[in-house]
Parts: sequence; structure tokens; C-alpha cells
Amino acid sequence: MSSTFSPAEIYRRSFTFIKENMGLDNSLKSSIITRVVHATADFEIGKSMVFSSSFEDSLSAIENGTMVIADINMVMSGISRYNNKKCYIGDKDIAMEAKRTGISRSYLSMSRACRDNPEAVYVIGDAPTALEALIDSIDAGICFPRLVIGVPVGFVSALEMKSRLLAFQGNFITNLSNKGGSAVAASIFNAMVVYLHVY
Repeated sequence: MSSTFSPAEIYRRSFTFIKENMGLDNSLKSSIITRVVHATADFEIGKSMVFSSSFEDSLSAIENGTMVIADINMVMSGISRYNNKKCYIGDKDIAMEAKRTGISRSYLSMSRACRDNPEAVYVIGDAPTALEALIDSIDAGICFPRLVIGVPVGFVSALEMKSRLLAFQGNFITNLSNKGGSAVAASIFNAMVVYLHVY
């Protein structure tokens, strides 16, 4: 019975099961896919993952403690073993500007983050509008991310924004489907942190 297994053993068996069923190895890419599938219990989202050709280069940014910007607090809370992180979504001036302009807080907060932290690592798991703001800032020459993890969830604009991200010349990780979410975004970043500690 599974109840006789320790938490560590359940964790290990789950990862082994995922890797065997998806033909994964111990590479960084496989480690990320494994954690995404583990976080969602969804093999299909694992199959939809897309990585820029040089995404592994962004490990150095994480190793050096580069600022991480999350689109919502849930993503920031899900990022473990990493202290240099920030989310602007709850800022009072962002809420006031959103009310005044009718522009979403997600878009405004990410635009502010881009201006304040042009070379950060960006982790987006909730709002497609946050990813839209980031890409708009990149296209405008305002933001130069070390890495973009862009996996917002939704039926409106999520896939469209992920498709736009494919044109980014820097490092990115995304998935080409409507699926995604905070747990997916955090699990991708956490997989990279764990990989650094293990390898």
C-alpha cells in the first residue's frame, strides 16, 4: 500500500514513474518536464513544453542570485530555496492606476517590473496580460530578461502570448497549449534551482 511509503519514497517513485513513461533522462530539460508533470499529474502539458535553444545558459543568472519577478504572489510563494524575488501585483499605486485607466493590474504591474528590473528572470504563470506586457517591453527595448518562464493559463490570449514569446531572441521556457498556471511556473523555476544544487 502507498501509505506504507515515506514521503521521500513516494516522491522518488513518482519521479521514476514519470521519467519512465516519458522516456526522460537526467538532463535539465527532462528535470523540468518531470517536475511540471509531477505538479499537474498531466503528461500532456509535459509534452507541450518548448525551450529556447540556449535556455541552459540562464542557469548562471539563477546561480548568481539575479532578481526574479513573479506575475502573482502565488507564483512567488511557490518558488522555494530562492530569496531574491518580487511581485508588483499588490502595489497600491498599481491598483489605483488600473482603476483610473481600465488597464489590468497584471499588465501594469509587469510593465512596472520591467522598467525597474530590466535584466531580471521573469516567471509568469497566471495572467496572459502579464506575459503580453513583458513581451511588449522587450519589443520596445525596455526589458532584457535573463530568462522568461512564460506559462500563463487560460482560453483567452494565453496560447497567443506564448506563441509571441517564441520570437524572443533570449532564453525562454514555455508550453504551447492553453494549460499552465502558478504551480507549473514555480515548478519550472524550482527544477532549475534543484538542478544547480545537484549538478
